[in-house]
Amino acid sequence: MSDNFQTYQQLFDQMMKRFDLEAKAISAKAEVSEVMLSRFRHGKADLGASKLIALLLAVPPEARMWYLSELFGQKPGVSLRSQVIQASPEEQAEVLHLMAEILVSKRRSATASVELVHST
Repeated sequence: MSDNFQTYQQLFDQMMKRFDLEAKAISAKAEVSEVMLSRFRHGKADLGASKLIALLLAVPPEARMWYLSELFGQKPGVSLRSQVIQASPEEQAEVLHLMAEILVSKRRSATASVELVHST
């Protein structure tokens, strides 16, 4: 099976354990057989998108958010400001340098636009 499938499966299994979710209740609510859920969690079967979505909708919102944030590598509710504050001094310097480059680039574009208007 592909690495992506294993990631989905492993994260789902971790979510079930982390949030102490009962497979029987989740599978009943999602209308997915317990056997299919077990096979998916143990990497023995794939689920179609509709079944995976049904399972995700059957878990509590905090578990769903955890799963999706882990899957996509983004943490909901985390601001850019807090990430910069928590970054190392080297990373903060990189952010400042990048911001300076963006501002210089925008200033050059604006200046070029003004010069173009005045030359016509």
